[in-house]
Amino acid sequence: MGEVAVLQGTPLMGLAFALHDGAHPSLMVLLQTLAVLVCASSLLVAHVFVLNDWAGIDADLRDPHRKSPSFLSLGVTRQSMLGLAFLLAILGLAVSSFLGPTSALVASGLLVTSVLYSAPPFHGKGVPVANSMLHLAGGSLHFLLGYLAVAEWSAQSLVLAAYFGVVFAAGHLMHEVRGHEADAANDIRTNAVVFGEKATYASSFALFSVAYVLIGYWGALEQHLWVVLVAGSAYLLHCVRTWQALGSRLNHHALLKLQRCYRRNFALIGLILLFVSALAYFRSLALG
Repeated sequence: MGEVAVLQGTPLMGLAFALHDGAHPSLMVLLQTLAVLVCASSLLVAHVFVLNDWAGIDADLRDPHRKSPSFLSLGVTRQSMLGLAFLLAILGLAVSSFLGPTSALVASGLLVTSVLYSAPPFHGKGVPVANSMLHLAGGSLHFLLGYLAVAEWSAQSLVLAAYFGVVFAAGHLMHEVRGHEADAANDIRTNAVVFGEKATYASSFALFSVAYVLIGYWGALEQHLWVVLVAGSAYLLHCVRTWQALGSRLNHHALLKLQRCYRRNFALIGLILLFVSALAYFRSLALG
């Protein structure tokens, strides 16, 4: 539930950026849209986690660290877990339809990426590169779910969607580096297992670098110099932590320290972006 709650930041940022780009629903309509969006997104993200747990239960049972909290150990059957995944998908799609046909289409895209990533026979989680592409697509669509709830497509929306998709993909590559030993033991062909920890670690850093460039570019484009300065400073700190973790030979403690660093960085950037978006919206209300 904690992970589901944290991931609601992406569509909420999408909604905020739509307001920044000129969408101006009334405050009452905005609050209604916000409530529906959070409900729809929560159902869709919960579906992703439930389906992934159902599809990966055999590997979890072979991992002593994952066996005890698995759903089978808690008395939930495979059939019940699969039924819950279907129910969450149907409810998520139904609630998304209240946001409009475009948002329902985006929600359908999220469900497709979920199935391709987790479910047999696709099991994209175990297909190197393809799994990262699915994370990139999923993160981008999740942002657009919020953006397109109140606005139309725009060049800015695609740049920002790519930013969130790249951050999501880069973060998961880092997760693969941390879980390399368990995945290798369970014969799960992640990028870290196939290409090695250092190559995957470098790929994650490269994607994170692209994310910082994208958000800095957006800040320069919109003349938000604070965004550019904060993104640049955060990137320098990220580089330092990345080098330190590499020097420690990617030990678990150093990787966790790096993870905390980039999570704080992107949380700070997100708060600043949320502030400038809210400011633009309330200015539009005052003017009109």
